[in-house]
Amino acid sequence: MSDRRQLLHQLVRFLLGSGLGLMVDLGVFATAVALSAPPWAANVLSAGCAVVVVYLFVTRYAFQSGRSRTSFLLFVGWYVVSIAVFSVFIEVLHEQTGWAAFICKLASLPPSFAANFVFSRLLFHRAATEPAGHAEPGPDRRPVGA
Repeated sequence: MSDRRQLLHQLVRFLLGSGLGLMVDLGVFATAVALSAPPWAANVLSAGCAVVVVYLFVTRYAFQSGRSRTSFLLFVGWYVVSIAVFSVFIEVLHEQTGWAAFICKLASLPPSFAANFVFSRLLFHRAATEPAGHAEPGPDRRPVGA
């Protein structure tokens, strides 16, 4: 597969996995806000749930990468940073504009998706091209959740 075609394939499947994660994210976010959680806290909770869904989908369907504890921890670590940054963005946008928290959440999605795709592609490209002699030890290669 050509590099451009592979990139397009990864992008489309990443967007599908992110869309699935987004449904989880928005549903949990809307519920948490309806239960009086502040927007930043609702975002932390909802995004955390979505991260697991996205990881499971994109490792298999977007990047055809094996799952390991290391890749999961790196993925989650990145998303912790990303969630924190975009939670602040949502809160500031909400406070400065008076827009509904849900609208502010929606406004955060395009830059969030872009940053997360770039990071994921770099992470899973590294994992897929890692030489066999540099593979992680056996127990770390077990599927997440096994």
